[in-house]
Amino acid sequence: MRISGRDMLALSPALAFVVLFALVPAVVLFASTAAAAGGLGGIVAIVSSPLNVASIENSLEQGGLSALLAVALGYPAGVFFGRYAFPGRDILRSLLLVPFLLPSLIVVFGVLDLFGADGVLSSAVPWFGTFGSGLPAIVVANLAFNVPIVVLFTSTGGESAPRDLEETVASLGGSPGRAYVDVWAAPTWVGAAAGGLLTFLFSSLSFAPPLLLCGPRCYTVEARIWSLASLTLEPTAAGALALAMVGLFLLPTVAYLALLGRLRGASGRARPRRRSVPGRSVVGVALAAETALVLGSVVVLLAAVLDRTLAPIGSRGPASAWVALFSDATTARLGVSAVGLVANTLLFATGAAVVALLLGIVLGYAVQGRPARAGALGLVLFVPLLLSPVVLAVALAEFWRPLLGGAPNVWILVIVSQSILALPFALQSIEIPLTGLSPSVREGAEALGASRWVAFVDADLPRVRDGLATAGLFAFALGLGEFTATNFLVTARLTTLPVALYELADSRLFAVADAAAGLLLLLSLAVFLAIAVGGRRVEL
Repeated sequence: MRISGRDMLALSPALAFVVLFALVPAVVLFASTAAAAGGLGGIVAIVSSPLNVASIENSLEQGGLSALLAVALGYPAGVFFGRYAFPGRDILRSLLLVPFLLPSLIVVFGVLDLFGADGVLSSAVPWFGTFGSGLPAIVVANLAFNVPIVVLFTSTGGESAPRDLEETVASLGGSPGRAYVDVWAAPTWVGAAAGGLLTFLFSSLSFAPPLLLCGPRCYTVEARIWSLASLTLEPTAAGALALAMVGLFLLPTVAYLALLGRLRGASGRARPRRRSVPGRSVVGVALAAETALVLGSVVVLLAAVLDRTLAPIGSRGPASAWVALFSDATTARLGVSAVGLVANTLLFATGAAVVALLLGIVLGYAVQGRPARAGALGLVLFVPLLLSPVVLAVALAEFWRPLLGGAPNVWILVIVSQSILALPFALQSIEIPLTGLSPSVREGAEALGASRWVAFVDADLPRVRDGLATAGLFAFALGLGEFTATNFLVTARLTTLPVALYELADSRLFAVADAAAGLLLLLSLAVFLAIAVGGRRVEL
């Protein structure tokens, strides 16, 4: 694959950003770790310690179980969305993204509000308390995040199935089962496999669910690295485990990007099946019922958090916890007022969204119509996720914080970390609709004398406004709820709502934490409401 100088210039801003703020700090961290550990033998000895091995086993167990269940629950609903057109379909697809983009702590609180000691469901039926702690609770939280992603990936694959081939099978007397096997089984399973692998990666590297729902015995590699770096102050051990983690999850990441490339190639044909939901078809009714169950679970989870927000445990009334959240005592406890928490959260999320969107547009220009380049670039952009937010934060703090002048300028690193973590999703959200565009409009602009960049901006970008909106949504929402890296980097004055929520819960100020959770949830829902009202279609 040849890359011209002009293309290299287009790629350079994003590549330089990732290299300078992710790869170089990580390489320096791993090099210093190898030196401190005494080489490969020392790294192997550290990773082989019982607690580190247990964290790896926990990651594989939690990731594997969550991925299998997410595909089992998400595939039927994904087939339903990919096969049938019905009123409100696009709004419901947008609703599916709400759990994935919610702050991780909100989902954890939702699990506790439903299945915990005083949960809505566990209080009514004690058996539901099984899902309020330990591995079952962690898996439930992971499913809340990732089942919607499996649904959306599967539906994208189903929409790309060739309609004319399905009609040919039907005209030749083929049964619906034959049409499934010959036409749309393969693309839907490609989407489901991509969603399953992404679920495995996110669940294996989850941080908040094992931290709050189980404790050290359930720590994933990510949580164990955080413990080594922040609690026991063993940076060499943290770096050695991080290096092992990169090697462990490299192959699943490559496999996910390969499947994503196949979805990209088919997305230009993606369109919902032009048929209403059959009222007399057993299969159609079953798919509709399972889809309603998935959507209902999303609504119940959000309702549980809002219910606890309005009537928090230990409060003297519906408004008392909110009054406490904005009180001087809470300000003294956190080092920043509730208004300051909101301002910090919005500032960092907006900065991350702007950076990720601008870099995503430039990358979209460089990779449009070049799937091989897009795949290679996607692997580079996924490296920070493979490193994990904790390792990224540790590397940024060790390498860049002294160069930036210490704590007063740490806000720069918070925005950098959030934008780096959002960039792969921003690029996908822009590139997928770009792939489906006809090049004739752009080529016409170039024929009239416009440069390639001007033709891209004037002819292509206006036609992918929905993708741009989604890219901004992804970046802003991920920044809004980012906890892992931000928790490691921020000072008290720059504390965000997710970090404050964890500190309040850790201090057992549960009523005030419930109010903070409600405030964060309302901010998040406002973003999705704006997207839904705009009628934009979500792209992954």
